[in-house]
Amino acid sequence: MKIQKKILLAAASVAFSLNTYAQEPVAEEVVQVMEGKKVYLHKDESTIKSTSYWRINQDKAVSGEKMTMNGVQYDRGLGVHAPSQLVYKVPPKADMFYVVPGPDAAHVGKIDMKILVDGKEVFATGKIHSKSRGYTPKMVAIDVKGATSLELFVDALGNEGGDHADWANAFFVEGDKENKVKDPDYAKIFAKTLLDDELPGEKEYMTIEKASMVDSHWRVLNDKGVDGSVISIAGKKFNHGIGVHAPSKLVFPIKSNYKSFVVTPGGNDSNGGKVTMKILIDGKEVYNSGLIGNRSDQKVEQLVLDVKGKKQMTLLVEDTDGNKGGDHASWAGAYFLLSGGAK
Repeated sequence: MKIQKKILLAAASVAFSLNTYAQEPVAEEVVQVMEGKKVYLHKDESTIKSTSYWRINQDKAVSGEKMTMNGVQYDRGLGVHAPSQLVYKVPPKADMFYVVPGPDAAHVGKIDMKILVDGKEVFATGKIHSKSRGYTPKMVAIDVKGATSLELFVDALGNEGGDHADWANAFFVEGDKENKVKDPDYAKIFAKTLLDDELPGEKEYMTIEKASMVDSHWRVLNDKGVDGSVISIAGKKFNHGIGVHAPSKLVFPIKSNYKSFVVTPGGNDSNGGKVTMKILIDGKEVYNSGLIGNRSDQKVEQLVLDVKGKKQMTLLVEDTDGNKGGDHASWAGAYFLLSGGAK
């Protein structure tokens, strides 16, 4: 009987010690990271969609300061402001994904962070309140072998004020061989999101080399936003187009075999100002975006304009508020259709 009591006391002592240790504030649980090539997440590379209420910072908190959670600083990762959604294409050789998700030290609101693989939730922090210390950031290991997409989502839970979140130390680890796709049907659906919503028919992409006049406050870039990143409007990525900085004016001659002009105009997601975008055909205005602000809820709208028999097209981006700082705009998915017609 005495022996049983000693065993019970010893077990209780160990349980108490383990419980006490578990409640101590630690930055990360020890997670065994598999061996292999690490591919760190980048805010521009391999992203299919990227949105954030304020902005997305590479290797910094959304405030611009060092990413800090529970007093621990992180050199790599992504800083966002809820609501935020980052969607990545999983590398073919990736076996695992690792990340330390949590509220940044500057967080003053309520958030919920989730990770989805191929559209299915595989991790959730639950509600995190800035006034509560109930959540301890720790490294999470996610199996992505054979997966197609990875989504990092942060919900603002009603009020966006100060909802700062970090995806720290976020990286894939690749194996030696490409993995077989787990869900081919999902992969096919996902692949359609990578396209520029192009219409069928022979086309000629619009580039600055084809313009008779090029003017921009900063520079003009083919197939990139003016900041040098992938063209992105309201989180939607585009492979083709032209990035400019307001005030900007591009003039294109319209060839006799051009039938339609197709474009998705908008403030690039790097836009920090207020702009208005206009399209003129033979001097007549055929499109006016109205005011586009850096936090406006833009509608991604593809235009199909009839240019058959016309001579000249002008693309204008005007600085609306008199302050040229960060007035980034993109003429996304822009091309002339040689067959087909205007809607």
